[in-house]
Amino acid sequence: MVRVELTERDAEKQLSTKGFHLNIPFPNRLQSKDKDKPTKEKTALYVPRNELVKNNLFKSSSFSPKVKVTRNVTNILETIFKYGNIAKRYGENGLEMDPTRQQIIIYSVIVCQNNLLWYQRATPETAGTDRKKFLGDLRLQGKQSVGFGGHKTEDDIGLSNAELTFLQDLLPAIKDQLAVLVGLNKGFFTEIEEELGINRGNIKDIKFLGAFFDERLEDPSIEIQVGWVHTGIATIIELDPETTTKLHFHTRETAKAWWVPFDKVFEELNHKMKVAQQGKGPLVESWTETMIKEFWSDYYSK
Repeated sequence: MVRVELTERDAEKQLSTKGFHLNIPFPNRLQSKDKDKPTKEKTALYVPRNELVKNNLFKSSSFSPKVKVTRNVTNILETIFKYGNIAKRYGENGLEMDPTRQQIIIYSVIVCQNNLLWYQRATPETAGTDRKKFLGDLRLQGKQSVGFGGHKTEDDIGLSNAELTFLQDLLPAIKDQLAVLVGLNKGFFTEIEEELGINRGNIKDIKFLGAFFDERLEDPSIEIQVGWVHTGIATIIELDPETTTKLHFHTRETAKAWWVPFDKVFEELNHKMKVAQQGKGPLVESWTETMIKEFWSDYYSK
């Protein structure tokens, strides 16, 4: 087992100490105001689609002209840094109905000891006792996937902006833009910690492979396809086997999970897609197809 040295702050936290509490003024008055607050709208970080594609960095993928890909991660991050903004996801003028504004998702696959993690997304039925807490996107429920990640919200960006308070006077021109990237980073680690029960110390390496979006019509019964309003940043997270002994999944989001050896990844994808096409098994998420068919060889060949 590799010895992990404590940071100064970690060492300070372990010091035993006594404490005391101080009540805030007029707590009842504040509580009554909180009760009147409406439920917060769901928000997401987005970038105007024309800004993402104007440099013509996205090309047709190797398996479909409707799936656009790029390996220029630097350019994508610079575009997010410059043009990223926050808006509500649902309701009038919501992002989920507007393909001209691309919601940014860091789509992360998990590998460890030459194995790739697969899982099946939950449905309200498979969530069991967590059925009322089901958090999945109804357009993706029950599908098989290799990708983890979610939307970067107003909370991610807003909190990051607050943490950059010293830049208010030093670099006011880029403070808000820098908060976008800090928020992207914060949300990225928070999602992995929540979805898999791991922390940054369990991560051995992170590799960014590219970005993609999907213009295919998958389900004619849905007015706006999920792939039309999202751009994924293809990412590989390598877990450290010396510090990671198990993963923890929430049944409200994940029905089951399994490992697939590196040399069986393409075989697994082809088999799962064939079974799904025959109506004998759950569908494979379209972004999983993109991740494996377009980007997996970039990683595996190295």
